[in-house]
Amino acid sequence: MQSVVSANEPLFWADRDPHLYGVVNEGPVIRFQEHRLPGPRRIGIIVCLLFAILPVAFSIAMVGELFQEASPGVIQTVEEGCGEFHVESGELLPGKLYCVPSSGPEVISLESLEVSDDQHIRERFGTEDVYEYRWEAVDDYVVFGEIFDGKYECMTLLPQNNLGDDWTYADLSIRAGQYNPDWCGFDVDDSARNYSSDEPHPYDGIWLYDVEYGDPMNRLSMVKFDGLDVLLQEGETEVYMRDGGAPADAEGFSGLLCITVPISLLFLAGADPRKRALYFHVDAGKIVRRRVGRWPSFQTTWADVDFSSASLQRTVRIQEHVEHDENGPGRRWTTQHPGFDLRISRKNGPIIPVFFDDGGNLMLHESTILRLLKGLNLGEEHFHSHMKEAPEQQSAIKGASPAQMDDEDANAPGVAPSEGDSGAFWNIGEGKNP
Repeated sequence: MQSVVSANEPLFWADRDPHLYGVVNEGPVIRFQEHRLPGPRRIGIIVCLLFAILPVAFSIAMVGELFQEASPGVIQTVEEGCGEFHVESGELLPGKLYCVPSSGPEVISLESLEVSDDQHIRERFGTEDVYEYRWEAVDDYVVFGEIFDGKYECMTLLPQNNLGDDWTYADLSIRAGQYNPDWCGFDVDDSARNYSSDEPHPYDGIWLYDVEYGDPMNRLSMVKFDGLDVLLQEGETEVYMRDGGAPADAEGFSGLLCITVPISLLFLAGADPRKRALYFHVDAGKIVRRRVGRWPSFQTTWADVDFSSASLQRTVRIQEHVEHDENGPGRRWTTQHPGFDLRISRKNGPIIPVFFDDGGNLMLHESTILRLLKGLNLGEEHFHSHMKEAPEQQSAIKGASPAQMDDEDANAPGVAPSEGDSGAFWNIGEGKNP
């Protein structure tokens, strides 16, 4: 996934407390991250959690009310067949009937699908979300290994055309990881791959059963690639729907859930307490912005980065603040933030991964900057040479700045320009650090 970012907009704004940030060396990957959460962000997490409780509590109350008011006659409607919104189908599994949505499989349209010569696949959803994984056929099964946090997270599927005449439910319900190749769970080779959109998906047009989880005697989960369309199919037996099905009034209930559940997820994502980080893949020439840890989060990737061009530039960033009151926006003021921009060139134009806000103390972030430059295979002279030029650069910038800063303005909280996070998973960016 690639993003277009203004050349003057930092991906990460490092505040004036040098203890909040650090550099972690992970071999070919250098991670610049928060060490602890700033006070305003901790308050934001608490607020998001409080707002998430409201829609969750409302959903629970509605579930209890609907089941309390459900009549036997309504439940009998489900017992008589697949229900109003499902039809019976024998196409999912030979000799077995399942209830499937009458509207057909869910369809997800891809922006592009590319296949590499080393059995990797890259799918794009829209213009930003990217899903990249490796595949390998093992016996009658195929293993997909999603690239997540620098490792392969694997799942096993069974192609429908590999299901023989003498199949049993044991073929559709295997032990998790039973057919995993030896590369599952290990680090991903970050070397450049030659992707091509000329080749179709290796299992295009074939239904694939999810065989590691679930109960295939009662429920099936399937996926099929059809050109740039991804089809998702769920099938349930009539008995399974009758025993675990919802009342017919669930249509209105589902509509409420479609509102309350996404709202809850958004607030919960905003309450994500994990540290934010920039991953510098020096050998691969890319920068990835995501949360630290193994759990999914939004991530954005900037490729074609020339790390040898990294330089420090003294600058003063201007921020505008608005004081609100009951009648709307009130007083406006600006603050100045002197510091260092870490500037790096790339194919689509330069980017600024980090702005180090030092308040005029040139040595405030010295140890962090030196560790980061060392991880990028750059010498300390990149820092010391700019230290000599910094006073002249700072004076010139201040002289050209239209903003005036008094004692009150200097202590006013700053909010840096932010850019919304994006990626394969939900997450909420907040605060000044995008």
